[in-house]
Amino acid sequence: MVPAVPTTALPAPPSPAGARAASTAPAPAPALAWHPSPVDVAFVRDVSRVEHARRIGGAWLRNVCRMRVARVESAEVVISELCTNAVVHGHGDSVGFRLRHVGGQVRIEVNDHSPSAVPEPVHVGWEMESGRGLWLVDTLIDELGGRWGFTVDGAVAWCVFPIAQIAPLASYESCVPGPESRGHDLGSKSRRR
Repeated sequence: MVPAVPTTALPAPPSPAGARAASTAPAPAPALAWHPSPVDVAFVRDVSRVEHARRIGGAWLRNVCRMRVARVESAEVVISELCTNAVVHGHGDSVGFRLRHVGGQVRIEVNDHSPSAVPEPVHVGWEMESGRGLWLVDTLIDELGGRWGFTVDGAVAWCVFPIAQIAPLASYESCVPGPESRGHDLGSKSRRR
């Protein structure tokens, strides 16, 4: 005997006794709200794990959220930069990585578990080999039509952007953290003018 396994599938509606399938149209399926499964992982604070986070994020955005490829590629670079910053500048043993889909918006959080001063994007000289990460994040989030920032304690970098190309600014409010964790919203270049 096969043990019963709980499932989220709805049971089939009972068919009326003696009804002929050809004479009646099938009943419409009940409307269910679709909510993509969130991603909530932690990885060892090691630079080799950044590529894993990037692949997880990219696959989730493409396959679960059905985001267009060009937008996914930009989001993957954002994920890489935020995770790299957490690995390089964090002091905890692990890095938390969260992905959420709320009302047509994607929210990404990277937690380095290391409270610190909130970093700002900087422009570095062409001869420098590093230091462009947050500037790149700022540019890409602007292109994605989103916002980004850090919590007050500087431990969590977050960004919010629409799955589709354009979304009204008011819709971001449902994804922005509450006042107790809002921190610094670095926004985007077009919104800071």
